[in-house]
Amino acid sequence: MTDYECILLAGIPNAPSVYAPTKNPDLAEQRQRQVMEKMIENEYLTEVEANEILKQAK
Repeated sequence: MTDYECILLAGIPNAPSVYAPTKNPDLAEQRQRQVMEKMIENEYLTEVEANEILKQAK
């Protein structure tokens, strides 16, 4: 799995039926960005690393 996919999955347990990328891709992406923001805030990621991870989706 890529870092991008792992972060996407990390946001799903909060509300699986709401954040499932198969049902609500836009909401899943929003949640993924929230998870990344928290990871940056708690110094698990830097802004540069987060931007690199987002590039994996493209």
